[in-house]
Amino acid sequence: MEQVRVGMWKLPGIKFQPSISDEVVAEMDNWAKENHCGMCMGPGFWSFKNEAQRDWFILRWSDEFPKEKQDD
Repeated sequence: MEQVRVGMWKLPGIKFQPSISDEVVAEMDNWAKENHCGMCMGPGFWSFKNEAQRDWFILRWSDEFPKEKQDD
């Protein structure tokens, strides 16, 4: 997962490999709508109104994000 800036207003966002199942993405999207916390902009790409929303989303869904390979 990578924290990014989105659009001309440089809103906080996240980007990750889109290897999450469609069911989990739908669950994430429903949760975000219910909690007014972020918007899915595309596969593995989310935008938020502020950093607090981004952090809240990350805390809620961090177990579902694909694990990045680390070089040993």
